Amino acid sequence: MPKQTANPSTDKTHWVPALELQALEPGAMTTFKREPHQLVLARSEDGQVYALDNRCPHEGYPLAQGDLKGTSLTCCWHNWKFDLRDGSCQLGGEGCRSYPVRVQGGQIEVDLSDPDPTEQHPAWLHSLLEGIVKRDNGRAIRDGIRLLDSGYPVQDLLAEIAKDDALRGEYGSTHALPLCADALAYLHRYPGVQAMFAVAPAIDMSGDANRQLPERERFDPIAGATLTEFRRAVENESVQRALGLLRGALREGQSLAEIQEWFYVVLSDHFLNFGHELIYLLKCRDLFASNNGLHAGEILEGLLTSICLGTREDTLPYWKPYRDAFALDTPELERLYQRQKVGAAFEAGSLRDKLLDSSSADTCACILGALGAGVSADTLAREMVGAAAWRLFRFRVELDSKREFAENWLWATHRFTFASAMRNALLHFQSPLSLRFLFQAAAFIHSGRAMDDEAQVRMSAAPSANAARRPREEDPAQAILQAIGDKDAERAVELTAIALQNHHCPADLREGLEDLCLRDPLVRPIVVAHAIKTTRCALDEFDALEGHPDQAVPLLALVRMLASPIVERRVFDMVHTSMDWVVEGKMQRKLTQ
Repeated sequence: MPKQTANPSTDKTHWVPALELQALEPGAMTTFKREPHQLVLARSEDGQVYALDNRCPHEGYPLAQGDLKGTSLTCCWHNWKFDLRDGSCQLGGEGCRSYPVRVQGGQIEVDLSDPDPTEQHPAWLHSLLEGIVKRDNGRAIRDGIRLLDSGYPVQDLLAEIAKDDALRGEYGSTHALPLCADALAYLHRYPGVQAMFAVAPAIDMSGDANRQLPERERFDPIAGATLTEFRRAVENESVQRALGLLRGALREGQSLAEIQEWFYVVLSDHFLNFGHELIYLLKCRDLFASNNGLHAGEILEGLLTSICLGTREDTLPYWKPYRDAFALDTPELERLYQRQKVGAAFEAGSLRDKLLDSSSADTCACILGALGAGVSADTLAREMVGAAAWRLFRFRVELDSKREFAENWLWATHRFTFASAMRNALLHFQSPLSLRFLFQAAAFIHSGRAMDDEAQVRMSAAPSANAARRPREEDPAQAILQAIGDKDAERAVELTAIALQNHHCPADLREGLEDLCLRDPLVRPIVVAHAIKTTRCALDEFDALEGHPDQAVPLLALVRMLASPIVERRVFDMVHTSMDWVVEGKMQRKLTQ
């Protein structure tokens, strides 16, 4: 770890007398206090005197109670070891601050001048990232708080975490990337060091995904990059060439906006990994906008790696009816794109009903017919978001705990979060190729039908007939959160439906749902990441669907999910499914693929 020492410049020094030299025997330590400082003074066997912060950076226990051997000081509480000469940690986690010492006329003096905090930033950031790699959340969070407390911009900290994740992830960026972007939504309510509540899930996710992984090899830039060459490299899964072309394009001055256009194009070619990569690209936009594109190149390298290596789900057998129906060449896409008319008639709910309950042929025909009639892609996107929200709302909860099926709550959330990403992509990617995102979303939403509850047992999304006769809750938002905590999904949904009857989401409910996911109701980082992402999408899509009959459904689906049992640890089930496969050749059933 880099040294953490005080600013040695003489014009900022503040030397104070601490102790007579003869009062500190070689091999001994003592405490020196001068508010607000508390130091441990240590004298090595060779007579050199050193000063460190007496409070161990781990949990604050006094280092003066520890053990001194040579220039190594051991904290007796948890066996962390520090080098007296610079405060670096030899065993444990982060280092502690060291102070300049001198002896004048037999008097030990210590320089208590505070260093410029920006000089500490590189050391704290290095330690934070090392804490992530070592899966030491406590260390990473403490160093993050030190950075934030000294004025380090939280947007820059999020970019650093996303960059480290992008360069270490074995298959490219992980769910830490969207968590970094989603944290931005909390910052107006979590100022200063409080922002760590929003940042911590990204730290946790990155450490869980990338523990002890080195940075991947980075490839030399390739000059003369073009979209055609970039697209070909991705299609051929040539990671090295694709990354070289990306680095070359950035080096030669291609703008970040142009590069993101390239990403939209290659993502229109295939539906990847449950839609993760399009979701991530939209999150990149938010992250880059918050910090002027800090580390954008490295973060995009992580995303590009995952694109090149991702499963092309549109090539799988279950995708065939959609692939055949939407196999339009570029001229056909351009014709449909140009036919869009503002205000072209389209019955709200008609596409939603087909996506949820009709055949793939009817669904695809409805979409192509609407585009041919001039209905805008944005209109169809809103319909699809509503349908995806209903698909999440209808999820058969028992599937989550049945090991013979692959589907679970996370599978269900992706239909909705991808639909949200698709709607946003259409706003930013003005190209005939953007229609392919519509087609991808339609296939993904429609193919999830087998996860639905049976019609006769589905929960109602409307208040019951008795709701009007019940006493009004004094604090509706708190009542909803309490029902979620009690795992009373039916009550939570009904209370939410009542709260949204005026087509407005109360601020306390909005903030309560946001905060809920930060307060550890869930455990595994991957499950927390999906809960935060789904919450963010549900709130955004409630706003985006203003005036649409399905406006409330995203929040109702979110509340039902949060108030339902969610299986997180699946090790026991994994033993069963692995034995079934290895011994008997039986694989898990997939209802949706």
